Amino acid sequence: MSWPTHLEPRYLRAIAAEWRRVNHHQLREALRPPTFELIDSTEHLGRWTLTTRTIALSRTLVHKQPWGVIVEVLRHEIAHQYAHEVLGALEETAHGPAFREVCKRMGVDAAAAGLPAPSEADARIHRRVEKLLALAASENRHEAEAAMAEARRLLLVHNLDLTPSTYTWRHLGKPTGRVAPWWRQLATLLGQHFFVETIWTQVYDVSRDDWKTILEICGTPGNVDMAAWVHDWLVETSERLWRQEKDDLGLAGASDHARYLGGVIKGFDARLREGAKRSQQAGLVWVGDPGAQRFLGERHGRLRTIRYTVRSGDTASAAGFAQGKDLVLHRPVHGTSGGAGRLLTTKG
Repeated sequence: MSWPTHLEPRYLRAIAAEWRRVNHHQLREALRPPTFELIDSTEHLGRWTLTTRTIALSRTLVHKQPWGVIVEVLRHEIAHQYAHEVLGALEETAHGPAFREVCKRMGVDAAAAGLPAPSEADARIHRRVEKLLALAASENRHEAEAAMAEARRLLLVHNLDLTPSTYTWRHLGKPTGRVAPWWRQLATLLGQHFFVETIWTQVYDVSRDDWKTILEICGTPGNVDMAAWVHDWLVETSERLWRQEKDDLGLAGASDHARYLGGVIKGFDARLREGAKRSQQAGLVWVGDPGAQRFLGERHGRLRTIRYTVRSGDTASAAGFAQGKDLVLHRPVHGTSGGAGRLLTTKG
């Protein structure tokens, strides 16, 4: 296959930049820079070679996969480098105890073979939730609201009883140069109501030779699936409502559009908060998943919190809020957002 080789110097610079970020934020500058190269391999997506101190990534990976997937393969190879050059694990097998320990410390999947699947308990509860959310599409308002409330209660009870051992990640939406306030609101909503941790991270845009921002969520495979669907559903629903209402309300332009979407998300958040309050009154209180929080920290090292303010009170925000407060979440669909989780095949 013919690749656009003129782009490869850009990729190699960006790969080296990601290596430096991981070495600085997660490994405390423990490693010396290796040589980076791209190879024509369909058997392996990544390879660390100790004798030449080279990290090689497949052109198939680099030219075909989202940046988050490329970085995950790179991190896998960095773990091999660390196991050899810092821990001195030269007599172990490629995926031996030292390598697995580094992967655990970095939040890297040591197996790296296919996407992680929800547990059987996750799968059972999500089948029940899907059936309820199918009822939530009912034209009978009372039936629809009751179905959504029961679906949320089941997810809450399930997560309170859950003792997870597997976590994964996913990128949602499209990379952007500037994160719109409504998207930040949506990220907060997912973290507060759908059992995932959220972070804004950088991805490389080869066409512009520039870095952009994207939303990443972390959690159990089942919760990541659900939160990803809610993200896509709420974006699509907000955009549809905007198209339906903007002319009647005399709204136009990017500013009104952004405030309207923010209003929808704020209204839906208010609705979910009412449900959460009822759950608390019934003794069901979600305080977060320490495992997911730890996994997020392992993946990204040093973290910082960004505070932001959202304007409201204008016509666009108020109209969106009224629509959002009335939304009923219904049946999820599969095959939505982003690059994710456990990956393909690599070689140490």
